[in-house]
Amino acid sequence: MAGEKLVERSVEADGFTIRRWEQGAGDPLVVLHGAGGPVPSVAQDLLAANHRVLLFELPGFGEHPNDRSQSLADLANIVVAAIDALGLERPHLMGTSFGGAVALHVALDHPGKVASIVLEAPAAFRVGSVPPPAMSPEQMIKAFRRHPEREPVWTGPNPDVMRRAWPLVERTLVATPEFDEGLTERMAACDVRTLVLFGDFDGVIPPENGRTYRRFMRNSSLQYVHDAAHDIQGDRAEAFADVVGDFLRRGMAFLVPDEDTLINP
Repeated sequence: MAGEKLVERSVEADGFTIRRWEQGAGDPLVVLHGAGGPVPSVAQDLLAANHRVLLFELPGFGEHPNDRSQSLADLANIVVAAIDALGLERPHLMGTSFGGAVALHVALDHPGKVASIVLEAPAAFRVGSVPPPAMSPEQMIKAFRRHPEREPVWTGPNPDVMRRAWPLVERTLVATPEFDEGLTERMAACDVRTLVLFGDFDGVIPPENGRTYRRFMRNSSLQYVHDAAHDIQGDRAEAFADVVGDFLRRGMAFLVPDEDTLINP
């Protein structure tokens, strides 16, 4: 786990013990990880300058199995239960890839519980995607990181976490349609303020999938981050933190126009 300022804690929610790593102070920002498990980042360190950042570990990704959750909605309910147990009043919510799909369901099922959501390469729509287990180690690194040599050096997802959690990912996400029309209908009724970010070199989920969120979520903005792959926080930490931090502070008046934009600061 990166960053000396991180403090590990846990909370009981919906019958699960949810581990979390906290840093910073200010308006709370709950962070949901991807299918590789929780990974603190430089981008989160930067966001902690103005926010209380809480990185949750979703049930099933830690030492204890999660055979109970059967859908993204089930996981969204657990996240909301943890938010309530911590006494957080309408925090911001940020989800990466698999965690982005869970965050979307939080916004759809519990819109009053969050102030806004940030979706980093979200996996709810993944037309043309390649599941990481189908990739070779070399392909996986290239798909996730445009610059794997940058600090911290990245060698791929933790294989123990992937092996432990992949059955949960398969039944809650992989088993769902790559393009779910029913989900788009629900998104059209969602007013939660939303920022969607894709790296223009994403090798896991084609960046074109981002247009689905922009098309159906009327209170949303889609931004492409130049020279980044699936792990935008790892490739472009400062650019990611700049745009996300400004969005969290100023909502839809943030530093880029309310249209599809390529970010290359």
